[in-house]
Amino acid sequence: MSARTHRATGSRSLRQLAARKIASRGAVDLDALTSNEVRDLVHELEVHKIELEIQNEQLRESQHAADESRERYRRLYDSAPIGFLTLDPDGAIVEANLAASALLKIPRSRLIGRKLSRFVAPWHQDRWHLERRALSDGKRRSIELEFARSDGSALRAQLVSSGVQGRDPRHGIIPLALMDITELRDTERALRSAASAAELAEQQERRKLASDLHDDAGQLLSLASIKLRAFGDGLVGEKDAGIREVEEILAEVRQRISSLSFQLSPPLLHDVGLVAAAQWLAEDLERRYGLVVQVADREELELEEVMCIALFRALRELLINVTKHAGVREARVRIWHEAGMARVAVEDAGMGFSPEASRQGFGLLALRERLGQLGGTLDIGSVMGAGTRVIASVPLTPSADVRGGSAS
Repeated sequence: MSARTHRATGSRSLRQLAARKIASRGAVDLDALTSNEVRDLVHELEVHKIELEIQNEQLRESQHAADESRERYRRLYDSAPIGFLTLDPDGAIVEANLAASALLKIPRSRLIGRKLSRFVAPWHQDRWHLERRALSDGKRRSIELEFARSDGSALRAQLVSSGVQGRDPRHGIIPLALMDITELRDTERALRSAASAAELAEQQERRKLASDLHDDAGQLLSLASIKLRAFGDGLVGEKDAGIREVEEILAEVRQRISSLSFQLSPPLLHDVGLVAAAQWLAEDLERRYGLVVQVADREELELEEVMCIALFRALRELLINVTKHAGVREARVRIWHEAGMARVAVEDAGMGFSPEASRQGFGLLALRERLGQLGGTLDIGSVMGAGTRVIASVPLTPSADVRGGSAS
């Protein structure tokens, strides 16, 4: 046992003893006390004095420790690389660290007491007001906003709330972490732009290959058929039957080359649009696989070429998956747009599969990755024995950063 602990234990015992004696005496008449009683009383008072001194020393040590802890917290708070803000229930800033001040490029003195909405970019005001109400539910939330800085630049930031502090969420404070994601979003846009360029270059090569197949190989086969027919006009009997068989083979090859050129790059996709190409694809799949595809009537979407190509390739891959895995002969396709996104849905009433299988399937993973590079998504809903619904989405414009869009 340390000396301090021993001293504290002893002082508690003396204090308890003195308290019992004083309580037993009640009001003390000093004139009536004997010298021994006076000596005992003085001793008791000295014990109380010692205890008070010990308590004062402990209080001073605790106060010093608390001051050091507050100072450490203040230094950590101010020197943190991430911005921190604390809002009151009305959305006014009650605390801000130096990093938050630097990110917003506003002196801390001008932040304190002002509503955070005053610094949110005009095109994200509605989003902030909607999301701020949700912050009062006490749950962890993440919001992506743009702030208009004093120098005219825009800050793309992620606000992360750990929940309202206080017994009543309606009257508690809201701590927020403020993280600069401007460079991250710029990098994502650059990557998506590169992915769009690569997708477009690939499609241009496909169109060139399809054109070569259709124009060159197709024409040569047609010419060979004409010459073969002319050669066979003067022949009779078994030789004539053999020539007709060769003509049929050439016709089949010509048909397959024509179909392949359409699959590589359907002219309808570039000349008319996605809905027309989807209807042609439905007819082709019915002819080749016996899959009856219903394409819901929709107006053509105004899409950038690269986005149109990406959705068509996704549609073809998803419908071929139906022919291979669903165990049905019917599927439904829907094409529409909402919230700045062009969407294609493929539905079937087939076997379905578990969510784990959708995460492990290479084809769907690769498709999700391709769409993600363009700022799109792939949403899969499937129930074993009850069918599957897959929605492929891409932005209506090449830029995935549409002001005023949904929160990330």
